[in-house]
Amino acid sequence: MLDYGRLGEKQRVSLPFVEILSALLLFGAVVLGMMELVRYSSQRDSLPTDLTVAGIAVGGLNENDARARWETIYVEQPIYLYYGSSPIVLYPEEVGFRVNSEAMLAEARAQSSQERNFWAGFWNFLERRPVAAVSVPLDAEYDEGKLRAFLEEIAARYDVPPSGSGFDLNTLTFHAGLVGTKLDVDAAIPLVAAALFDPEPAHRRVILPTVTVGNSGETRDMAALQEAIFALMADRGFDYNGPDTLASVYILDLSSGDEAKILADVPHSARSVIKIPIMINLFREELLVPSGTDIAYLLTESILCSNNSASNYIIQYAGEGTDFETQLRDGLRQVSCTAQELGATHTFISAPLYVADRAYQFEAAVCRPQTPGNMPNKTNPDPYAQTTAEDMGVLLTQIYDCAYHDSGLRAIYPDDITQKECQQMINLLSGNHIDRLIELGVPPGTQVAHKNGWGLETTADAGIVFSPGGDYVIVVFTWERDTDGNGLPTLASWELIEEISRLTWNYFNPDQPLLQRREPISYFGAIDCVTVSDPSLVNLDDIDENRVDENGEPLPDACYGGAGHCRPFDNWGQDKTE
Repeated sequence: MLDYGRLGEKQRVSLPFVEILSALLLFGAVVLGMMELVRYSSQRDSLPTDLTVAGIAVGGLNENDARARWETIYVEQPIYLYYGSSPIVLYPEEVGFRVNSEAMLAEARAQSSQERNFWAGFWNFLERRPVAAVSVPLDAEYDEGKLRAFLEEIAARYDVPPSGSGFDLNTLTFHAGLVGTKLDVDAAIPLVAAALFDPEPAHRRVILPTVTVGNSGETRDMAALQEAIFALMADRGFDYNGPDTLASVYILDLSSGDEAKILADVPHSARSVIKIPIMINLFREELLVPSGTDIAYLLTESILCSNNSASNYIIQYAGEGTDFETQLRDGLRQVSCTAQELGATHTFISAPLYVADRAYQFEAAVCRPQTPGNMPNKTNPDPYAQTTAEDMGVLLTQIYDCAYHDSGLRAIYPDDITQKECQQMINLLSGNHIDRLIELGVPPGTQVAHKNGWGLETTADAGIVFSPGGDYVIVVFTWERDTDGNGLPTLASWELIEEISRLTWNYFNPDQPLLQRREPISYFGAIDCVTVSDPSLVNLDDIDENRVDENGEPLPDACYGGAGHCRPFDNWGQDKTE
């Protein structure tokens, strides 16, 4: 039955709001999800947000941009090198520096969770879960050979060599050289390499390590001394290797062993310097030469007065035989062989020293040089007695090393030579005062242990100088052709030896130089010798005892002039009257 009472009412329509809202929310969720998926997909093509490669933050960048960033920093960013105050720019590519970008990108991908599971990564993205930090170390390399070559080129441009010591020919003095600087390439390579592998600009600056070369204030440069001697001879007009003149020089620093040589291997007439090996041989044959004996006295005559008769007797005394000639011949053999055994390889004496007695005019069979010296005939050397400047330097060094280091002669003849004997040899040679040659080139009172000699065409002096700046051996031979026929050397050669001696003193003693040439007591020659008046007064340990006073002048009872020539002291010839 119809309900007429409701016929007049409007019929109500009910909307499904819940369903609509749910649909809308679902749609929104789908849209948001799609948007997040798009965002995730786009980010997934970029590198992880917390990624550091080679010390550079590249998170969120795509691979090309990340690569460009670290290659710009490592490959294009220069290294600044500083050699002192001079800057030098090094571009990494110049030394073969390259970054292994592909390897680093592969490592970055391998460490990223995105690479392993797409949907797991998307879920972490939706939940905004933090992603673990990823750090990839720098993978790069360089060519050490190219870096070394680059640094060596810098060294060639910027190294400052030391300046050698110089000299003044007016004062014959030396001035100190200046130090130089040298790039320490080996020490610089790891410093530059570290800068190449560091991205920070402040760390890509390298102070290049340098070392000092040379010694500030150092004048001990034998090359400089040798150069100065050459200049001195040229300045004095003496051609050291001319057709009519020749000079041989040998200098040895006894502390360092450094040498200066100028034609030091040229044979010369030995003259009286041959009395050095004669003396050595006597001490070798006689284990003890007692003071106050005739043989000790003859030594003083030989060394101090250059007495040929005394020297011949010393040669004979050391020899063996039944008569004087046999003994003398054997003694000559001994002297020559001893000298050569000690390293004086071009030294020999085959005949007695000249005396006015025909009994001494013969030649003995002796040890001869096994090889010829340099220019063996240039100086017309005496065929019976020859040596070289270097040979005499060797013998003096052997004596010195024996006397002060218990080596030298002692090492070669341990059973025949004592250290005391070597000290006596030094003492004997130190008593030789002539006021010329080596002596005149050093300050008064300087100890000079030397033996001199001169004769036709040849002047020589060989000695050891004891100086505050160091002890040294100096030997100088000069040869002059006898163009005037007087059979005598010129004073110019004597003065040259004296100036070479002064130059050498100043080289070893730059703080105590001898600024001016000393004037000799006797302008035309050497002063006379002084010996004792009686053999019993000879003291080989103090050769001046009973001979000269503290001023070097003869004692009243000494023999001024040498054996057979004793006379009253005349102030070294200056008191002579017509």
